[in-house]
Amino acid sequence: MADARPAPHPDYRITRTYALPEDAWHIELDHRDASRLVTAVIPDEDPAREPSFHLFAPDGHDVPYEVLVWFMAEAADEVRTLRAWTTLPAAAVDTVVALREAVAADGWADEDGPALLALLSGALPGDQVAAVVLEVLGVGTEALTGPPPAPAAVAALRERMAGAGWASGTTDG
Repeated sequence: MADARPAPHPDYRITRTYALPEDAWHIELDHRDASRLVTAVIPDEDPAREPSFHLFAPDGHDVPYEVLVWFMAEAADEVRTLRAWTTLPAAAVDTVVALREAVAADGWADEDGPALLALLSGALPGDQVAAVVLEVLGVGTEALTGPPPAPAAVAALRERMAGAGWASGTTDG
């Protein structure tokens, strides 16, 4: 991903990587000579984990004010983008976590779309449904359209969600 704002100094750049063991994005401020100076760690899987910063100052490297402000603005944008779903109502956040677990455990089939929309539409306003679908599956709600699901399909999706959370150890079941 390219930097949204140009670097204020040519010796500095931002690197974005995903650290799978941490389930978090790392937004790193790098210098041509000093390598990594600051890392913003932005968890995107667990709403209870807050973003944090790791500071590195090899040989006492000083970071100019305008560079640090630029980096912090980039990190703040990433936090807003990656964690927007955590500002949804608690029931929606729980639903996102359960859906992510179900998708990770069982995958996702196109025929699951209408059941997902029915499940979420019964619990959330329309704009929040779209946010949850985008967060969990990375698609817009238009990609999930189809005939209305049978109540059994919605119940089966709920069961998959409950089972996936229990199996992963992330919920009490």
